[in-house]
Amino acid sequence: MSWLGSSKSRLCILLALALVFSGALASAAPEDQRALGTPYGVSEGRTAVTDAEGYREIAPDDMPRLPGAFYYRKDYKIQWWYFTGHLYDVSGREFGYELTFFTVGIQKKPFKSKFGVNNIYIEHFAVSDPSHNKFIFAGSADSGAFGLAGAKDNILDVWTGKASLQGSPQHMHIKATADTGSPRGRNDATLDLVLSPEKPLVLNGEHGYSRKSALSPQQASFYFSYTRLKTEGTITLGGSAVTVKGESWFDREISSYHPLWGATQGWDWFSVQLNDRREIMLYLLRNRDGSVDPYSSGTFVYDTGRYKHLKKEEFTINVLRHYLSKKTGARYPAEWEIIIPSEKVSLKITPLIEDQEFDAASTTGNSYWEGTCIVKGTTEGRAYVELTGY
Repeated sequence: MSWLGSSKSRLCILLALALVFSGALASAAPEDQRALGTPYGVSEGRTAVTDAEGYREIAPDDMPRLPGAFYYRKDYKIQWWYFTGHLYDVSGREFGYELTFFTVGIQKKPFKSKFGVNNIYIEHFAVSDPSHNKFIFAGSADSGAFGLAGAKDNILDVWTGKASLQGSPQHMHIKATADTGSPRGRNDATLDLVLSPEKPLVLNGEHGYSRKSALSPQQASFYFSYTRLKTEGTITLGGSAVTVKGESWFDREISSYHPLWGATQGWDWFSVQLNDRREIMLYLLRNRDGSVDPYSSGTFVYDTGRYKHLKKEEFTINVLRHYLSKKTGARYPAEWEIIIPSEKVSLKITPLIEDQEFDAASTTGNSYWEGTCIVKGTTEGRAYVELTGY
């Protein structure tokens, strides 16, 4: 899961970007599905349901095909490619990272001019350096004019600003740069990583259909993950490059509805990688009236790669303390207890850095907390947590 801003502020910024960009002047074959190591029973249905703008809606019997869903799907309004990871240099120094690519459909009208705007492309990049208590982040947005941003529909190739994703579902190469404007680049960061899955693909929800609201079955996404990827490359902080290795998490979501339209205020999302090679994805969808949506859910992945869907009543998330942001005044949860009785799992999740708030006012019109955490309890590991709508 990832984040596209809050309510009207996000929408206004995207529309403003579209007006600015549009007003300026008035291929590799898909990989064998069997190689991805998971059953692919979902496919696009014969009868597509579209919204008023002509974008296709996600439904249990009408979802994108795999492996093509790794690539850009132009029929859908909102989609993202999302990476987080836990990396170490040769001395054991630890880093966390987040890199997300968004495409947001503005309109489907075909243009002859390269200045016509169909999409806004956005990237968010952050590095956490717990040993120095530093959190470095940056983002950018672009219309795709002159090829400065884009996403291809026949190969894995997505780029915005100084960030890019290329390769194949079995071998992904990501790059990103955070230019913070600090003197002599002291707070700048770059990332150059190669990732390959260590476990089969996971289809979240019901065979990839991930409903996000009790209000409508169309408030849903096609959601799949690689929950553990071998990761190698370099991180550069303040001009000093270090070689790193570790493990990452990859999410891909495709939808045509905005996650915060309707009753939803925000969500708390967890990706947990345990040292015994099990993984857990959980999210709570918080409504504006203070309730939790019954379609909050999760996925439990066993060490063998087998996985199962978790309904809301099958897990508990308790907030143990809170954190008050000095940047925005937002009050975020800051420590959690996760209990999954069926798996005899009881975990405590604690951030490795308290302030991992991403100020995305210039791109998606919001701020959110997303950071690397340590996991202790019945077993140990690492986690990434994302908190939106606070």
